[in-house]
Amino acid sequence: LQDKSSNYDIDCFQPLFQQIEKLTDKGPYTGRVGADDVDLKDTAYRAIADHARTLSFAIADGAVPNNEGRGYVLRRILRRAARYGQQILNCSPGFFVTLVPIVVETFGDAFPELKENEQTIIEIVTEEEQSFSTMLDRGIKFFDELKGDLKEAGTAEVSGEKAFFLV
Repeated sequence: LQDKSSNYDIDCFQPLFQQIEKLTDKGPYTGRVGADDVDLKDTAYRAIADHARTLSFAIADGAVPNNEGRGYVLRRILRRAARYGQQILNCSPGFFVTLVPIVVETFGDAFPELKENEQTIIEIVTEEEQSFSTMLDRGIKFFDELKGDLKEAGTAEVSGEKAFFLV
């Protein structure tokens, strides 16, 4: 396709990669894969861009992230993208929703449902991303406190109750 060896190198991904580059201090997408992508930077770029497209199209078609069926898949996709952005690319919480207008601009002429539902997509992604960020912050804080407690107690064993809370 477009004389490229990877679909991530074609024109429709470039605006997404350019936006992600603006949001990270890790540098631009370079196309590294597998063992060559030691720091997972390029893997994160690809996952985030692909997930932004997936969520935008699915929400435009009426699906919403929730705890059941396809909604749960969407929730997991959004959380994976948010985690990759924050943990691997050092993006600020809330970065992911900034990709929605890029998806709409890139694909909106061919898929008018994206343009018609842009505000709804933005609202849903914003709410889900904020909810996940809050939960992630709480979990990291709990884990850090738990590590301190375990070190202080001289053990590495986590109780089932506390392990359940982390899940």
